[in-house]
Amino acid sequence: MVTACTSALHPVWLLQVLAAAMVLTTAATAALAGGSLALGGREGSDLPKSSGLLAQGADGKLLIASGARIRHEAGSLEKLGSFFVGLGYGAEAFDSAALCVLRFSPRGVLDAGFGKGGAVVTPLLPPRNRDRATVTALLQDGMGRATVVGWRYLSTALDANVPVITSARYTAAGELDASFGERGIVTTRVDQAAVTQAFAATLDRDGRLLVAGYSGGSKLRNPRGSFDDWPIRAILLRYTPKGGLDTSFGDGGIASYLLEPSGKDGRQGRDFLLYDYDHIKTAGLILDPLGRSVVAVSGGEGPGVLLRYTPEGRLDPSFGSTGVVRTPMGEGSGISTLLWDSAGRLLAVGTSADSMVLGRYSADGVPDSTFGERGTRRTPIGAGMRVSAALRDGDRHLLVVASGGSGVQLARFDAEGLPDKSFGSNGVIHTAPDKRLATAAGLTIDDEGVPTVAALSDDGIFLVRYDRAGPVDLSFRSLTKARP
Repeated sequence: MVTACTSALHPVWLLQVLAAAMVLTTAATAALAGGSLALGGREGSDLPKSSGLLAQGADGKLLIASGARIRHEAGSLEKLGSFFVGLGYGAEAFDSAALCVLRFSPRGVLDAGFGKGGAVVTPLLPPRNRDRATVTALLQDGMGRATVVGWRYLSTALDANVPVITSARYTAAGELDASFGERGIVTTRVDQAAVTQAFAATLDRDGRLLVAGYSGGSKLRNPRGSFDDWPIRAILLRYTPKGGLDTSFGDGGIASYLLEPSGKDGRQGRDFLLYDYDHIKTAGLILDPLGRSVVAVSGGEGPGVLLRYTPEGRLDPSFGSTGVVRTPMGEGSGISTLLWDSAGRLLAVGTSADSMVLGRYSADGVPDSTFGERGTRRTPIGAGMRVSAALRDGDRHLLVVASGGSGVQLARFDAEGLPDKSFGSNGVIHTAPDKRLATAAGLTIDDEGVPTVAALSDDGIFLVRYDRAGPVDLSFRSLTKARP
């Protein structure tokens, strides 16, 4: 049976798109947004409009991405997305990891001009893999093409359930872009002994995809015969516009930095890379005006780490200490989003324990001692929630979304990182939908300054808009059944 996407209007104006035969992974979750805001002194249209798993094009249409599972029964006459073509009667049954992308009009109606009825589901080979796919980033280029980035489990003859980076590119019509990778999909493993996962992505001015994440593993058994001796490496990959690793960048297209060496028994590295029990694994990525890449990573027990790479993929010695800046953030910390403020300073947004964390640095990585406590400000959030999306609006405020468990929070900060007390309750709006939410989110801000959030639960997708006080109805409507 192929997945079906349906929706109903939530009692508090949450738009829910249920996925009937799709098991959504924990790759995406809730976000909130400030609705009809009075925006004075706007900075212009060059601010980023999207963050996380939600993207908004110049036409105002919204793209949402998630991982999925798709089941196909033997003998079905269905065509599945655009990857399996002509699966006729007698085709084998399969149960596969998949990618799901949906496109909505600015008013929240599924766009019939995208995929099938507004949605496209792409099963990942091989059939019957019983794997899981997790989407961690969604990008849209100037041609309206959507690039989905994340990771999937892949079983090979030598390894079972090994995470590898997966990315796919779709045309503006929702078809896999055959000019990218292998029929629209690229799978990357740093080496044959490594776990490789992606958590942030961006496109440079030449249309090349950059992906930041983690990798680790050990080629040799330790004396006890175990493969558990795993260091944690921060990785940055650059692909050509056609999806091949760009060999002019780093070493064969990959820049790697040893974030944490092997532990005394290796369990920290293995558990962080494979299991991520507390959902602490995040990364941030942004380009500066000179085309240098700034990457934010954390091993989970150490400090937040910022790295800057030259356009050639080498650590930039003019940034911090030999290209590296370490900021104490506390155990369980992670930076998920990097932004530039109106003065050209670097903002790092993330989570530490049960707090949102904002950090401010000079463009060259020097912590700004005039900002909070030694360059960092903290705002409490609910237990188990994680920050995963942030954007600056046109009046120099910062919107930050946290989600997880049974709630989502939107916080609004001024240019100095202080809560905007005119927004919600002391700068924060908390919403508790009747669904358990994952710990990633998508956030957009349109040309009128109205933010929109995408939030995923284990059985649906939500869109919601907010004003300064709470959720509002901005003509998002319930949808009829759509079949991707």
